[in-house]
Amino acid sequence: MFKKIIIAIPFLLSACAGSLPSQKPICQSTAIIGGQEYSVNIYGARKQNGQTLLKAGYPFNWQWVNLSNFTNTNCK
Repeated sequence: MFKKIIIAIPFLLSACAGSLPSQKPICQSTAIIGGQEYSVNIYGARKQNGQTLLKAGYPFNWQWVNLSNFTNTNCK
């Protein structure tokens, strides 16, 4: 029984690691949220309905966010 648990541990850990974003950021932006300035990693950019959307990491939780939410960006 103990051997089965030891064998299962690496599989469980790899499943947890798979849920983390594995992409590398393409650029960085700055956002002010609640008076606090945040440096935000950007993982993608797209145009939709004439608006530029950025796929933003923490604190936006890897959601598509309008460019107007950022005060500064080095994304092209």
